Amino acid sequence: MQVKAIKQKLSMHMEHMLTNSMHLYHSPGSRVLVEGLQIQQQFNGIEGIVVEMDALRMRVRLDTLDNKKLMLKPENVCPLLPTALKLHEQLMKMHDLAQERIASSKEYHRIQIKVKGVRHVNTAIACQNLGLAYLATHQAAEIGLAVSLLIQADKIRRRVGADDKDRALSISKSLSVAQSAQARLDEGGVLSAVPCCWPPTSRQDDEIQMARLFAGLQARNGKRGSPSMSSEAMQQGLRLFGLFNVTASACDAVSGP
Repeated sequence: MQVKAIKQKLSMHMEHMLTNSMHLYHSPGSRVLVEGLQIQQQFNGIEGIVVEMDALRMRVRLDTLDNKKLMLKPENVCPLLPTALKLHEQLMKMHDLAQERIASSKEYHRIQIKVKGVRHVNTAIACQNLGLAYLATHQAAEIGLAVSLLIQADKIRRRVGADDKDRALSISKSLSVAQSAQARLDEGGVLSAVPCCWPPTSRQDDEIQMARLFAGLQARNGKRGSPSMSSEAMQQGLRLFGLFNVTASACDAVSGP
């Protein structure tokens, strides 16, 4: 549950960077800051939570003693996005949680081999658990270990003749996910290197994300770009906004959203 909550926070930040869309970061439940009010200026600088919204305005419940609610225009509501430092803290927390899971799974795996031996269904389960722990890191090297452990889990299950169909299906699905992740990350993406912003990505992920980002940057400046643009032109446009760490292939066209 902790990892899921952290991923939701990171996702909100990434969506803001990609599109700057009101629908994404002013959605109900988002924390915001009231600013720029001319008539009720006493509420400027107060934080609150978006409780509902329509196409033109949103209702914000303020952090006041009476939980006052205001209907506000988008220009009077600033999303409280996490800072780079906060994002880094969240990413490190995810890393620590993943390492804790790996350590725990390793110990369980060691105990099962010592107690049950290498040819026992419990050892197959232990291999699967450890494989999933490595898979949860989303790192290329660890995903390789995950694939090996899940293949081993399936071999052990077959050798001992375990007829638990649910277990067999579970291992098979886990292996399929790990192999897909391994294939996707064979060629790492450059967005992964942008500090505190993106989890590991593939080259294909980058092309999709950069197309969305460029379209968002164009829309933010009142421009309507071509539905298909060369990645070279897209890269030049990104650099106009200071995104020098983002690179793209100069040969293939990239379609926008």
